[in-house]
Amino acid sequence: MPNNPVQIILNDTDFHRAPDPGQPPRPKDFFAGADKAFVTHRDRLAANVQKIIDDVKESPYGPATYLKVQMRPEALAKSYRPIFWLLKPDQFPCIGAESVGTLYFRSPLIYLRRLKARIEEAEPSVRIATRQRDGKPYPSPSRKRAEVGAIEAITIPSPTDKRNFSTATAMRMFADPATVSGYQIDLFEALDPQEIAADATGLTELYRSLERLLLSFGPGTRTLLSVRLARMPVLEFQLTQDDADPVVDNRLGLIRSDVSPARAPTLIDLNADRHEAALNALQDHPLVRAIRPPIRLQLIDTPITAASNATDAATKPILLPKPAQDARYPIVGVIDSGVGEILDPWVLDRFDFLDAEDYDKEHGTMVAGLMTVGQQINDPSIAPERDGCMIVDIPLFPSGPFRELYPDGFSQFLAEVEQAVREARENHGVRVFNMSINATSPVDRHTYSSYAAELDRIADTYGVVFVNSAGNLSHSEARAPWSPKVSEVIRYFANRTAPDTIFKPAESVRSISVGALNPPTIDLSHRDSTPTVYTRRGPGLQVGVKPDLAAFGGTGSTAQDASTGLTSIDCHGAVTPVIGTSFAAPLVARSLAGLDAATSGGLTPEALRAMMLHNAVMPQPLRKRGLGDLARQFAGFGQPSSVQNMLETDDHQITLLFQSRLETGEKKPVILRFPFSWPQSLVSGGKCSGRARITLVYAPPLDPAFGAEFVRVNLEASLKQRQARNAKDGSARYTTQIDPKFLPKRANLAVPEKALIDQGLKWWPAKQYGKIYRGHGTSSEWRLEVTSLVRAEATFPAEGIPFAVLLTIDDPDGIAPVFQEMQQALQASAAQMHALQTVFRVRPRR
Repeated sequence: MPNNPVQIILNDTDFHRAPDPGQPPRPKDFFAGADKAFVTHRDRLAANVQKIIDDVKESPYGPATYLKVQMRPEALAKSYRPIFWLLKPDQFPCIGAESVGTLYFRSPLIYLRRLKARIEEAEPSVRIATRQRDGKPYPSPSRKRAEVGAIEAITIPSPTDKRNFSTATAMRMFADPATVSGYQIDLFEALDPQEIAADATGLTELYRSLERLLLSFGPGTRTLLSVRLARMPVLEFQLTQDDADPVVDNRLGLIRSDVSPARAPTLIDLNADRHEAALNALQDHPLVRAIRPPIRLQLIDTPITAASNATDAATKPILLPKPAQDARYPIVGVIDSGVGEILDPWVLDRFDFLDAEDYDKEHGTMVAGLMTVGQQINDPSIAPERDGCMIVDIPLFPSGPFRELYPDGFSQFLAEVEQAVREARENHGVRVFNMSINATSPVDRHTYSSYAAELDRIADTYGVVFVNSAGNLSHSEARAPWSPKVSEVIRYFANRTAPDTIFKPAESVRSISVGALNPPTIDLSHRDSTPTVYTRRGPGLQVGVKPDLAAFGGTGSTAQDASTGLTSIDCHGAVTPVIGTSFAAPLVARSLAGLDAATSGGLTPEALRAMMLHNAVMPQPLRKRGLGDLARQFAGFGQPSSVQNMLETDDHQITLLFQSRLETGEKKPVILRFPFSWPQSLVSGGKCSGRARITLVYAPPLDPAFGAEFVRVNLEASLKQRQARNAKDGSARYTTQIDPKFLPKRANLAVPEKALIDQGLKWWPAKQYGKIYRGHGTSSEWRLEVTSLVRAEATFPAEGIPFAVLLTIDDPDGIAPVFQEMQQALQASAAQMHALQTVFRVRPRR
């Protein structure tokens, strides 16, 4: 039985060090040995820039545009970005990205001729230099040739690429009462008021012309500032039946300041021709980056729920317990459709934006029921946490049309989410919020949604963690049950063409997103602990791991009298079967809140998430050889462990936790460097055996304007062992001896940048590493390190980057006294170590 507490290192800043000096990268020739092909490429780029110059001269929108620069696949690393000589930041500021390696630059007409001239200056052949140390020749390409060669293409964003939905689709969405917004229009960048006085770059004229265009669509046109995602404004554009003059939200920084949107509910004009004409005009404007369809929200997919009509228990109400006096319970904010009076003893508070008659409490009651009495009405193997959880009820999902209650659209919905979180945090110390309200729109591969970005901002502002559902497939979209044969599973997904990507905002990197697994049921065709037929899969984005975790969500069985395997209670207290990712999420939220309560609120949001991911276990059916990618898509890092198992370890293992912050140093950001000795019982003749696992979670600056490159600083963890030979300067030399979890083995070959991003989770804020050692190396001296890397166009934040890193070392045979040996060694070192379960008890809950 686990009986040793996880150890937290309290003096983490004592192990902050300046990084080792590095060598600046040399320019690379992407056309090595192909000078003729380079000249053709160079001349083609110059001709493309000339065509852009001609187009901007004829543009009615102003003397500026935006360039779309596509990097070559082998030029994805930051050192190859064409911003040091070709597209100089003071002339062509990089204002965003799309896919990895697809960059956007503001392009004033006055500088475009200079850009063409620079391209033409790149040398047709590479100079051969002589190496000083041995006199041997080597090719020495200039920065000019390197940057021109690194670019695949330079174009202006095509208007047809800015919209990927039809007007007919939009009309159907506007007819749905669950639609909360008008069109969402992303602009390339915001207008800095300081730039209004002088318009040499043409940006102010772009804004003037956009305003004129928005006001030209006739009465009832409303343009609101939905959100501002870092530098990128997102507008909500509505064409209504109102006969009022068109209005533009004056918070946009446009020239007009005498107009402001009305707040009264309005009906959307369903004249498709009017919509088509307006959308076509908007997507032609250079300042418009993308036009997205209206946002439609959902709690659960009704058709898939109806697929199971089984009754898992008698319909009469069960006896619900009440909170024990003076007991300390976890607390969860439930952002849903409202919690019924049957759970009033467990409801601390209720957010009152909607009136009681405006929402249906059924779904929210079932979500809250799983947190309060989930173990009473399910097996402990289904709901591992003890019953009892206080609830702050936040009913924001109405039973009627969204636009009647949120007349300002999606921005108003998000504003109410933030207000509710603020009140729950300040009044009751709530740090975990369950939110199963999805947008019925799959995550875009190259776009970080405004929904996810706003949840991240709220999470950062108030120090909280959202738990989101991954979203459900409809009954008609459902997959076949998971086959017991790996070959059949792989073949099925290779042939499946129907999309099943996670819904927004499940890509939120500050949140924990949850997919659904089949619980044990009598319907053996739906195998225990395999992905359900309805759960959506990730990652959605071009990078990363989503969902983060998977939990039991109810089996999507159509067999008569079959059980879903998961139950909750309805508004009358009767046990009822439930199904959907929105019921897997509260099981995770309950564990997360339990972890927060058990550590007296002392863990940072990064440490809370890191503890959940570090202790997650991939379900047995998904561990089979060949299923690695599919397991990651459906279950992320695995299925959560119980809080007790997160906080304690066996004698043959030890877990160390660091919650810290990398800050700026004199020249470069500091690194964490923690030295330790390998457990002596696992060392023989200097060779080390055992197993190590690392989980790193951090909160980097985010900029959704950069699409799939929205994470602007990368942190990496490494486990390094001292080598027999010292460095050239005589200092001890340490090399990395642990592998990223999802990176395929490459027999010590260099790993391409694309593989580091796709499988190694470079630039993703949650990472895991692991390795088994058998007589490894020649020294028992090791280091845990956490280092940083900043995007070429970004700067390291002055406030630093918070992170949490967990290191577990154990004996796979379960024999060696690892905990005792390492605890004694660390107590004799400079580390100030304490049991995690008790260290925060003397501190007030934050």
